[in-house]
Amino acid sequence: MLSLPQNCNYVLGERKIIIYELLVISILAIASFVIQHLAGDIPVELFSFPLNILTIALWLVILGWLYRSRQRSQYAQSLLSMRATILSLALMVVLGVLFGIQHSPQTTSWPAAAALLFILSHLVLVTLRGLRDSRGKLRTRFILNHLGLILALGAGFWGAADREELRAIVERDVATNVAYTHNHNKSILDYEMTMTDFSIEYFETGTPSSFEAKVIVDGEEVSLRVNHPYNRTLSETLYLMSYDAEHSNEARYCIVEIVREPWRWLTVAGIVMLIVGAVLMFVQGKRG
Repeated sequence: MLSLPQNCNYVLGERKIIIYELLVISILAIASFVIQHLAGDIPVELFSFPLNILTIALWLVILGWLYRSRQRSQYAQSLLSMRATILSLALMVVLGVLFGIQHSPQTTSWPAAAALLFILSHLVLVTLRGLRDSRGKLRTRFILNHLGLILALGAGFWGAADREELRAIVERDVATNVAYTHNHNKSILDYEMTMTDFSIEYFETGTPSSFEAKVIVDGEEVSLRVNHPYNRTLSETLYLMSYDAEHSNEARYCIVEIVREPWRWLTVAGIVMLIVGAVLMFVQGKRG
């Protein structure tokens, strides 16, 4: 009886795996777009602290189990393959372009969440596989670069539910500590804001070109301009959104947006790790 050469069996096996992977990816992609069309964005408020922490723990446990069973698990082998790396890089480019052209990048759509979850899962498994070199030594540069990327991407993904946007009407010479959510729910700030001055510049056509408000924030006078926010803390930023248009230079109030991102420090930590890893690669050069 005739039999195929061993290398032919290998090629046929690889083709079956690729077809299987393409089928699974296609089904998941179509499902995410269908759910997005039917149900809209993910209700991220359901995954706010501490549920997002518990979800992360469960996700890491599943990835750890996949990694330990990588020798016999086709799912783990697929997530650790070069094809998964290429797909992850392609998805990062696509998401980077899409998020870059958005005023307020969101990760709450089902397709974006599915893509980010795939990228992060691939990164975690690859990081676990590459922790040590052939001599058993920790690969510092590798860990810094990959863990930094996981933190930079993961903080925005898992911390989306804890992100908060508030708007406050800050009046001239009147202190306020009241702000409102997009649902018009009142929120009391732990500091006060007071507008002390306001100025506006115009184009030759008479339309406003830029405007600036001097605001006392928690006892410190700061300048707020369009596209020039004030970082009150590492996780809280103030933006000048609008003003009393009826009175222009004599504006009686301005509208300040307060954006709170408790997970931003993890993003910053991830970026720092990426920078340190890149510097080490440059300083230490190529290693065998």
